[in-house]
Amino acid sequence: MLSENTGAVLSALERGETDGILPAACGFMDRFARFLIELGVPLLLDAFPDHRERRSIAPFLFCNLLLHKSLFRLDSLSEVGPFLFSSPDVMRTLGFNMRQIQEGFYSGSGQRPFNVEAIGDFFAGCELGDFLSNQKEVLIGLIEKHPEIVEEGTLIMDCVDLRIPSGHNGRGEVHLEICVVCAWSRGEALPILWSIIPANSKADITQGKAMMDEVMAILGKKVKRLIVDRGFISGKWVTELKRQGIDTVIGLRTDMAIHVDMIALSRLPETVWLEAERPKCKNQPLCRHIAYLSDLETWDGCAVPLSGIVIRDTYADKVVYRTVVTTDISAKAERIHEWIRTRWAIEETFMEESRYGSFNKVGACRVGVAAAIAHFSLLAYTLLRLFARKEESDRKTLRPALPSAGIRFVAYWHEYYAIIFPSQLVEIVARCAPSWGSKLPSVLKKLKALEPSS
Repeated sequence: MLSENTGAVLSALERGETDGILPAACGFMDRFARFLIELGVPLLLDAFPDHRERRSIAPFLFCNLLLHKSLFRLDSLSEVGPFLFSSPDVMRTLGFNMRQIQEGFYSGSGQRPFNVEAIGDFFAGCELGDFLSNQKEVLIGLIEKHPEIVEEGTLIMDCVDLRIPSGHNGRGEVHLEICVVCAWSRGEALPILWSIIPANSKADITQGKAMMDEVMAILGKKVKRLIVDRGFISGKWVTELKRQGIDTVIGLRTDMAIHVDMIALSRLPETVWLEAERPKCKNQPLCRHIAYLSDLETWDGCAVPLSGIVIRDTYADKVVYRTVVTTDISAKAERIHEWIRTRWAIEETFMEESRYGSFNKVGACRVGVAAAIAHFSLLAYTLLRLFARKEESDRKTLRPALPSAGIRFVAYWHEYYAIIFPSQLVEIVARCAPSWGSKLPSVLKKLKALEPSS
């Protein structure tokens, strides 16, 4: 493991011995690395299921690479190395020294952590269920350190399609479906658990039920309500959830009899319409009103009482009606409207990840690699939002800029590193140059190898 030993590294520099010198990145990288350590994320990611026969490189390194690929919106895994190892705190997290990075883990083997093929092979060998398995452990750790994530007790669930374009050797286009559960926490939807399966292999409702079973095994009675869209409609499931103490809030399909009945009831003269906040969308209506309805007729399989609202959006050329029902019959119209609006937050999360994360950066690759890219994009989203809370930042930019060099260097020698100022390095070079002798070309070669190519 790498450890800080300034005396050993300075003594080595005086002899003209070093495994590398990099400008020390300052700011976000160090603070975020400390945050990950505080959460215990390195140990959790190191427990990622490993199907390799030879395990000389820890799973955490591969996981951390994809996490940072998403953090910094990098197009290629090969771009991660030049700056990831310039942060002292990242180095403490990883525990690899410069000799391992440059020469490989075994003499003459060429097995290096940043070999892109090795990274791809690791995740290509994973089963899709491995991502859910590890995320469950991560969720337990997150809730332990940040119980406020689920203090409101509201979960939002939705599915998103992940497209893997066609690639080499006749590999055709592949689609995966990701069922994501978010916790509504302090005004934002935080992805906390998700499953990845081949598209069209299961209906949304089947995957949704399985995901809720996984969530309940971890959160238990902390869950108070579930907000979903019409793709998850199942009267039997809504009834089961209510009997477990979980209320459902769900939008209805326009072809359902209960939807038609609610629209008809809302047109009665005695109906009270309340003005409501308009949706924040491109095609915004001129105004929005909601009407509360109670004692609703249920649909097949639903054996619990329902209430709900009719949403009326008025445009210049039309009026559009939507209906929402809930098993929480004590909830007022405004509250139901507020809940269903939070469901759009999960779609905004998907859009943010497509714009700022890795959902739109999945090129032609193997299924396991694509799943890993999406997996760590969702994890990065939640970790960054929690990190922003820790730093009390209201910044909406969800991805940091690439780190820039500070005024110090990180010097490496064997299993040690040291943080030194430029003046110290210049002083050593000036004072000990005679001792370097024939070693100087070798040192310069190592330093030039770390410089960015033009």
